[in-house]
Amino acid sequence: METRWATVDGVTLELPTDCTVTELRDALYKPDDSVLIAVTGDLVSVVHDEARPLSELVAGCAETYYFRRPNEPERNELLAAPELETALHGSDDEHTSAETTFQRPGIDH
Repeated sequence: METRWATVDGVTLELPTDCTVTELRDALYKPDDSVLIAVTGDLVSVVHDEARPLSELVAGCAETYYFRRPNEPERNELLAAPELETALHGSDDEHTSAETTFQRPGIDH
């Protein structure tokens, strides 16, 4: 199995390229209600399909990942972005895709 390096919640780890959100969450002992947020250059992705391998998603190219729980305090500017709140609290109809991707806030495009 091929692996790559990424930062998850501030810790640099070697991740299997085809792992899923569920596998990653379980391996890192994250709570079941935490959502994976991926940062890839100037894009941010919120992963909704937790059973799909990350390698099939934009999120699979990320250098940095965060697990975020509902109602937790913001740890940084990205996790406090209004676009992120919209992606996390959208309707079930909006979550029919595997992920929601948007431009990273605070980056001049």
